[in-house]
Amino acid sequence: MEYVIDDIVPLSAILILFLFLPWLIFHYLTQLRQARQLDEESQELFESTVHRVEVMEERVHVLERILDTEVPGWRNRQ
Repeated sequence: MEYVIDDIVPLSAILILFLFLPWLIFHYLTQLRQARQLDEESQELFESTVHRVEVMEERVHVLERILDTEVPGWRNRQ
């Protein structure tokens, strides 16, 4: 009985170090990577927001061009 316990302790230590710990680390790394990714609804919301920002940016540029032609020097006013 004593020999069985003497054999189990080093074997279990080896299994824990070389099998269980790497599996545990890779498992939580995978979970972390998945948590960083956006779900489908959040991705759609993000793309919609980016599109709205691009449209608003274009509108601002158009307004600036109109003001440049109609009110020269408007940028220098405070």
